[in-house]
Amino acid sequence: MGRYGERPLRRGDGGRPRDVSPTGRRRYAAAIALLFALLFSGGSSLAAEAAPAVTTAPAPRGAAAITSAPVSIGCILPLTGRYAAYGAGALDAILLAAGVFDAVQETPIRLLIEDSRSEPAAAAAAVGKLAAAGVTSILGPLGSQEALEAATEAQRLKVPILTLTQREGITAIGDQVFRNFLTAAAQVRTVVHYAQAGIGLRRFAVLYPDDLYGQEMARLFREEVLSKGGELKALRPYSPDQVDFGAEIRALVGLPSAAAPPDPAMIFPPKPTPGFEALFIPDSAQRVATIVPQLAYHDITGIRLLGTSGWDSPELLTAAPELLQGAIFVNGFFPNSVRPEVNRFVESFYIAYGREPDTMEALVYDAARIAVRLAIAPGGSDRETFRQRLLWVDRYQGVTGKTSFPASRDAEKELFILTVRDGQIIQVK
Repeated sequence: MGRYGERPLRRGDGGRPRDVSPTGRRRYAAAIALLFALLFSGGSSLAAEAAPAVTTAPAPRGAAAITSAPVSIGCILPLTGRYAAYGAGALDAILLAAGVFDAVQETPIRLLIEDSRSEPAAAAAAVGKLAAAGVTSILGPLGSQEALEAATEAQRLKVPILTLTQREGITAIGDQVFRNFLTAAAQVRTVVHYAQAGIGLRRFAVLYPDDLYGQEMARLFREEVLSKGGELKALRPYSPDQVDFGAEIRALVGLPSAAAPPDPAMIFPPKPTPGFEALFIPDSAQRVATIVPQLAYHDITGIRLLGTSGWDSPELLTAAPELLQGAIFVNGFFPNSVRPEVNRFVESFYIAYGREPDTMEALVYDAARIAVRLAIAPGGSDRETFRQRLLWVDRYQGVTGKTSFPASRDAEKELFILTVRDGQIIQVK
């Protein structure tokens, strides 16, 4: 998964509701009408009455029933502007999590949705509007800078905010700021832990794009490997727009550059002997599919390839999938998972929207389910009670794995570990 606002997040094709109950179709039509009213009336906010199903969301400790008092939850999403497509996907996930398509169960949730217009200043202003409207909590925003501005304002106004961004350090703003998203640090921790504890690897190398994303991933990987007693044998950057990686690959394994004159006494060049057991490449699936055949061309074989959520795409298998056999990478969501809660979510999402959900939508869905369930639990729905309940969330089994909120307020998530086997991406754990 790429980074919203920095690298594209993969999205599925759009669709329309299919096979929805009459009540569900009416609610879907009402939600779309409200959205279009928002977009074309010059306003910036939208309210939707929701009826959440609560059977799979976490309950606070000691909770035994659901409140009947009206509760408002605020959402800040980029419904217009540069990142409107991501905002629309997030809104789809929130509406489904809030029970808009549930024709059976009615509960007193009211969604107040503000359009950030993909602008940080608008996101901060939206926090003020929602706080004045009396929301219990706020979901969003998605963008890195938008989240920073919104979280700062939410902390000032003492409104709990569950941000949906990869921005590192966002929860350090204050005790009102939480985050439920797939972070670079969580990906690296999971990959390194599985490589060391699950496979027994100790010696690593990194080949990374020389941009902000690649530099951050390489730094995190180096720190994690060294802190866990591993060895980092080589670290090599490449230009984000290059297509020939021969020089970088030769440098990784200590081979002379292509410009060096050949040794006339040598009939056959020596086969490289990498001093590492695994190579970490934090880049997109398309770029990895270009790099891997070049590794084989230079006889760099017999090593384990490691990656990030950006690998989880059919594009990874477009060139020589046999060279990726056994590669290890992670993601926050895997639609083909064997977990029953994932299967139910994928089916419900497809019935509602005619397409499969992507990772971003699954993460937003879980965040919204948690917020809805905590908001309607008995014992009050004021902001401080909601904030305390978020800290009670412990191993919530959602569609993106188990989620807990420790004292840092940065969600700890059990990521999906993926591999390539027989030309297919499958779940390992």
